[in-house]
Formats: sequence, C-alpha cells, structure tokens
Amino acid sequence: LAMLALPPAAWLALLLARKRREALASNPRLLRQRQVARRIREGLQELRAHADTREAEPFFATLFRLLQEQLGERLDMPASSITEAVIDEKLVGRELPPETLAALHELFRTCNQARYAPVQSGHEMSALIPKLETALGELQKIKTQP
Repeated sequence: LAMLALPPAAWLALLLARKRREALASNPRLLRQRQVARRIREGLQELRAHADTREAEPFFATLFRLLQEQLGERLDMPASSITEAVIDEKLVGRELPPETLAALHELFRTCNQARYAPVQSGHEMSALIPKLETALGELQKIKTQP
C-alpha cells in the first residue's frame, strides 16, 4: 500500500516545487528579498569569523557589501550603486528613525576609514556587528521603493 502511494506523493511534491519556482519567477522582488536575506545570514557569519581572526580588510569589505545589499534591496537599486550619499538622497524622509540614519552613516564612514587606516582590533570589529544587525533590522522594516 505504501509503494502505491509513493508515485502520487512524488508527483505532488514535484508539482508544488514547480509552482513555487513559477511564483518566484513571476515576482522578482520577492526573489531578491530572499536572496538578500540569505546573503545577510551568510555575511553575518563571515563577519563573526573575520572578527574572531582579526582580519580587518575582509571584515570591512563584507560589512560594506551587506549594507549595500540591504539598502539596494529596499530601495530597488543595484547593490553596487549604493554609497553613503544614498542615505541622504533616498532614506531621509522615510519612516526610519534618525538614530538609524546616524548608525548607517557611522557604519559607512567606518568602512571608508578602514580602507586607509586598517588598524582595528578584534574587539572593535566585534562591537560593529550588533550595530550592523540593528541597522539592517530597521532597514527591513521600511517599505520597498515602488
């Protein structure tokens, strides 16, 4: 009896997987949201690993990339086009608290300073991770750009 139920169950699973893929293909914004969420999760793990090993250059490159990805997804812009200037141009006047805007500016400035003065301790890098997580959480609360 179990062997007879196996083919219809497999067919139903494949059908559901196909419908899910079609739904994602017809909604590129949802697909990008999921991709960015996955990149953020993986990037935060990378950040912790780089902070533990005190690798400043890859730490700040990952931090900058995560900021770009989340801002690009929320503003419907390519991630590579996100700079600190975008905060003032696109985010001021939206439902973000001023503390979040200040934290984003600080994170961008810290990344820029790290390029020219790469002396950072593991403790300083680890202290930036909660700030980043808070800023990313606040960014996820704003509505996406129409």
